Amino acid sequence: MAALVWWLAACCLLRAATAGNPDAKRLYDDLLSNYNKLVRPVVNTTDVLRVCIKLKLSQLIDVVSLSETTSPAASIIFL
Repeated sequence: MAALVWWLAACCLLRAATAGNPDAKRLYDDLLSNYNKLVRPVVNTTDVLRVCIKLKLSQLIDVVSLSETTSPAASIIFL
C-alpha cells in the first residue's frame, strides 16, 4: 500500500515537472507506458481504498486581490 502511494506521489510530481522539460516528459511517458488506472491495490474490488493526504503550506508567493487568486508554495505528504 505504501509503495503504491509513493508511486502515485512520484507520478504526480513528475507530471508537474514535465511541463517545460522534454527529457522529463520522455521519462514520464516511459514510466507510465504500461500504467493501467483500472487496477486497484485491494483484493476485493468493492473494498474501500483509503488514502490520507496532508498539505503543508510553506509560503504565499503572490496574492491577486482583483481576481481573488493566490500562488502558494506547498508540499504534499502522503500518510
